[in-house]
Amino acid sequence: YSGDCRPSDRLVEVGQGADLLIHEATFENGMEEEAVLKMHSTVSEALSISKRMNAKACILTHFSQRYPRIPPLRKEDSQLPFPVVFAFDFMKVTPDNIVTASKLTSALRMLYPEDIDEADAAEAA
Repeated sequence: YSGDCRPSDRLVEVGQGADLLIHEATFENGMEEEAVLKMHSTVSEALSISKRMNAKACILTHFSQRYPRIPPLRKEDSQLPFPVVFAFDFMKVTPDNIVTASKLTSALRMLYPEDIDEADAAEAA
């Protein structure tokens, strides 16, 4: 587990070959400067750590509450050789269902439309 931090070479070293990496991804791609300033990671930075450590699976967590959606993946991040799961509260992932959980991302994205505005949000509440 990465904790609440920037990407770490030390984590790559000690986590080599891990079955699972749980890594924070507070900021979406394109927000690298803000991630550095606030000592957090972007989605691609977290996935890069997972790839470098040869993790068998990666769960991304700790998304900023300012972005009420599942962060998008870059094309190269959507073709990784391991399952990637976007965590949410009360989610239960087991070794038996992690691949299935990773395949649900596109369906979950439909529940968090990118074009929702404040009027839509107020109406939905």
